[in-house]
Amino acid sequence: MSSDFRDRGNTDLPIPGSMTRREFLRLTTGVIVVFALGVEAEGQGQGAASAVSDDLDAWLHIAPDSRVTVFTPTPEVGQGVRTSLAQMVAEELSVPVSSLDMIMGDTDRVPADLAPGSTIATIGLRLRAAAAQARAILVELATEVWRVDPHAVRIRDGQAFLADDPTTATPIGELTRGRRLVRALKEPPSPKPAESYRLVGNSIPSVDGPSVVTGSARFVADVRLPRMVYAKLLHPPCLGAQLINANARAAAEQPGVIAVVEQRDFIAVVAIRPDLAEKALRHVRATWEESEHPDFASLYEDLRTTAKLAQSVTEEGDVETALAHAQYGFSACYRTAFVAHAPIEPHGAAAAQDGDRVTIYVGTQRPFAHRDAVARALRLSPDRVRVITTSVGGAFGGKDEADLSIAAARLARATGRPVMVTHTREEELAWNYFRPAALIDVQCGVSEAGNITAWVSDAFNCGSRGAASPYAFPNQRVNSYDCDSPLRQGHWRGNGGSANTLAREVHLDHVASELGQDPVEFRLRHLAPDSRLASVVRAAAESYRWQRRPAPTGLGIGFACATDSGTSVAQIAEVEVARFTGEVRVRRVLTAYETGLIINPDGLRNQIEGAVIMGLGFALREAVRYEQGRILTDTFASYPIPTIRDAPALDTVLIPNPEQPPRAGGTPAIFPIAAAIANAIFDATGERIRELPLSPGRVRAALRSQA
Repeated sequence: MSSDFRDRGNTDLPIPGSMTRREFLRLTTGVIVVFALGVEAEGQGQGAASAVSDDLDAWLHIAPDSRVTVFTPTPEVGQGVRTSLAQMVAEELSVPVSSLDMIMGDTDRVPADLAPGSTIATIGLRLRAAAAQARAILVELATEVWRVDPHAVRIRDGQAFLADDPTTATPIGELTRGRRLVRALKEPPSPKPAESYRLVGNSIPSVDGPSVVTGSARFVADVRLPRMVYAKLLHPPCLGAQLINANARAAAEQPGVIAVVEQRDFIAVVAIRPDLAEKALRHVRATWEESEHPDFASLYEDLRTTAKLAQSVTEEGDVETALAHAQYGFSACYRTAFVAHAPIEPHGAAAAQDGDRVTIYVGTQRPFAHRDAVARALRLSPDRVRVITTSVGGAFGGKDEADLSIAAARLARATGRPVMVTHTREEELAWNYFRPAALIDVQCGVSEAGNITAWVSDAFNCGSRGAASPYAFPNQRVNSYDCDSPLRQGHWRGNGGSANTLAREVHLDHVASELGQDPVEFRLRHLAPDSRLASVVRAAAESYRWQRRPAPTGLGIGFACATDSGTSVAQIAEVEVARFTGEVRVRRVLTAYETGLIINPDGLRNQIEGAVIMGLGFALREAVRYEQGRILTDTFASYPIPTIRDAPALDTVLIPNPEQPPRAGGTPAIFPIAAAIANAIFDATGERIRELPLSPGRVRAALRSQA
């Protein structure tokens, strides 16, 4: 990729008052492609100029100098979408990637994200459609210039030319001849066929790499605004504690403090430096009323007793009759703990108020959600709030909520100065929300021939994602239950998908072992032979050179698979188990992955491998511990996450399927990894462990039960 690729949304953050989307659309010339959202653009005739309605959101603009600006609501949070989206647009528009400017995650400059999801599968397809429409417009303009049939025009490398006369090559920007052409995208032309791709499907280096390595990437902590000050928030001593009264007089007298802000639901110290604000906060004398709060020891009992049916995920056949007539029955309970997001970059936000407008700088996947939350908190209309997304040092769903954006905005309003609020590591681990803990009951019936005839799964507190079985069980019932959670919980990279996959894949492995069946063959027996998942299972087994054998073998090899958001994944894990200490070492993980059309193989492989290593954490060691509402795991010493020393050998098998649209990237790879490791531990030791994390103490206790 050319080094002159521009990314104005990453290394050069806009300041309050810079040009908004509507101002840009009204002042600019060139070709603009929009999604109409029910509003027709004026002047849709051939080559006509058009006025721009406020309801039209531009996704792509071609300037007279042939530079292409791409507008996307989804920011880059480390998953490589800046590179992949650029490839998709450049491919469809037939321009060099180096001619693109990316505007990402600035709510005043990009379209609203109406349906957040997998960026490539949602935003990527919209941008591809916009690029296809822009290409059709350019061809149309070229036919006006040369008075030829559209089939005679070619667009390549940012130039238009006649197929039989290459000397006619003209930069695409010149075709507009200084006019402003707005086209509303409703039914875009069909995208290019996969066999014609020159960029998509090839590995292009990450455009973010140089800025991260050189330090030019701008994170929240790098934001500097005129007269900006820093704030620290007073947190209660435990979850649920209510503030009775506070004396902040001593804090206000500390060096560097410019204000102590006391509002209905929070107290903050604002100072000229963050360290001075933190020191002054210690001088606030507060009285709290603490309520009774359950401990970790009663977690799973509490979940079960407070459960309420939330969703009937699957209801097929006659489950009760099938269970009654089954030759064999197998039931078990699976449990996973609360898990923290633990991003390397803690939460932070900066806010500046200018009249009745507020600008927020924050690292988040959901800039429009932050905008709307701040608008509600300050009782402003959303168009009075601008959110500018900075570089993000890890999110995993943990930076969706707008707590600090709201706090920074309220403090900026109270002090009349730009304010930055950031979390310490302890605050990050204690006061962010967590991935929900889960309790999952599984029951199945098996025929004399060794086929599963009935399947029942009840998932408590983890949601329905990943709960539906990909297997063709003739009778099955899957329910999801909401529970009263003792901790604040929210989205975490696929949320309950990893817990639901753990229960299903470990239970399936258990049944196969009890029947003396090979675990891979047993899965294939229950998958439709022509399904995408069956193809991935076979590819994983073939690549690994899987040997048919029932577990346990003593070798420490485990298998698991899953589907999510149109992606199929199968994983094989190799482990070593130290019987005396209970330590589990994952030596190797092979991942076979089919996710439709692959945009950037290296980028996808990086995401898969990152998900696998992240999955090692909640599989082997991560668990949020608490007593009486106090989080005990608030440092990396008490909440250890995987490091490079824990990384196993990683083999990734990408299975191209260009006939399918691109699907979810790295997240599905995190679903089966814990199950594959648990199954590998059983294969190594003969002990089946059904609760995460698979900690040394838990493994050691299981091994002692053999004695």
